[in-house]
Amino acid sequence: MGEMGDAHNDRLCRFRSALGFALALFSLLLCLPAFAATADIGGLTVSLPDPASGWGKAGKGDLFMLQKDFPETADDKRGSALIQISKPISAARSLLPAGVKTFVASLPEMAKEDILIKHYGVTVNGHDIRVEERCCVQQQEVSIKQIVVGIAGDKQQAYLQLVLLNLSGDRGKSAEADFEALVRSVKLEPSDKDFDLVPESGDGGLDGVFTYLDTGVRPNVFGGVDFYSDSEINVFDAKGLFSSELPEGGRDIAESCKDNPTDCGLYRLTGGGFFSSAGSIEMRSVTSAYGTIEIETKTFSKKGQDLVIDDEDYRAVPPFEDGATLDGKWVYTFASSGMTATSSGSAAASRELTLHNDGTFERTGWSGASMTNEIAGSRTGVTTSGNRRGSSGRYELSGYRLNLIDTSGTTETMSIFEPDKNSDGLLVINGKNYLKDDGD
Repeated sequence: MGEMGDAHNDRLCRFRSALGFALALFSLLLCLPAFAATADIGGLTVSLPDPASGWGKAGKGDLFMLQKDFPETADDKRGSALIQISKPISAARSLLPAGVKTFVASLPEMAKEDILIKHYGVTVNGHDIRVEERCCVQQQEVSIKQIVVGIAGDKQQAYLQLVLLNLSGDRGKSAEADFEALVRSVKLEPSDKDFDLVPESGDGGLDGVFTYLDTGVRPNVFGGVDFYSDSEINVFDAKGLFSSELPEGGRDIAESCKDNPTDCGLYRLTGGGFFSSAGSIEMRSVTSAYGTIEIETKTFSKKGQDLVIDDEDYRAVPPFEDGATLDGKWVYTFASSGMTATSSGSAAASRELTLHNDGTFERTGWSGASMTNEIAGSRTGVTTSGNRRGSSGRYELSGYRLNLIDTSGTTETMSIFEPDKNSDGLLVINGKNYLKDDGD
């Protein structure tokens, strides 16, 4: 490698050893050439990140390790991401929480930190999976974040860990995305299949888009609470897939779920007989990008074309016909405010969309925010506001899709549906409620 290579490795080793990790392997890391796309780790099969993304095999020992270095920039310190993968070990499913705790303790300082994010569930192959995240320990000006994943079958289990060193923002998110994809690819048993939402025999039985009104209050960033009223949806396909979002761009639900698995899941109607309809629905939802699946069984019944799920009334939402038009102005408004002992703030926004019978549209909007802060008797504040650049052109309605084609030829595609029967008084566009302005 020459003197330059030796100097690089020397700096890298000193960078690692400064962290004071309990495991000596961290101080022995050496970046090696690119590796194969798939690895067999003592019988555990994983799909590795694309070598072009900067990951390389690192170190030696009982743990399979990957490393990616990030150079220093004007805004960020030099950082690294480390992935460790254990060989499968023989253990019962019930020992998974204890195994995760042991793996967390490989970084002793991390074991003292509170768990920020936890995901529990099963994988597509029926294995138990547990994800725990801890952040952030500071050692000699190095910020350390840890994510540990444990996967357990009936006879064996495996553990994976991502450690981020001085990584945050987009750099940290990119490393986490690679780790999430790797975890989804894990095959603990030879019979395991790739991660995919594939309906099983007995799944399915519904078809269409259904909506219900969810209302309540929730805390906001200013220390107050906001009232909300959201038209939530479930999209069901007859084979057994469901989604909590309308597929974008006119795609079918199967295509959309491949790109957005955390919006999706599988369902099965159960409890029916020869003379009665199903009395419950089992929903197997993907709850994280790690592929964790949560299984819930809810009460179910049909009410004409509509559904009742878990005592919520879901109304069937028909699609717009190709070439349909609307006439009127619809307005979306947002407002939030609150205060604490030392600060107060508020934010507001409005969007107006006018659609005409001749297929043309206009769009305008504005937003504003203010905040004050008082520390040691000194008060500071900031206020900002601005208008959204207006646009106009023609629009196209089809199914649950609204295309806005402005005068420059740029097309913006949004989801759209009417939650109220036989009324265009409310349009839900990209998940936001637009109320019709009758001009009164």
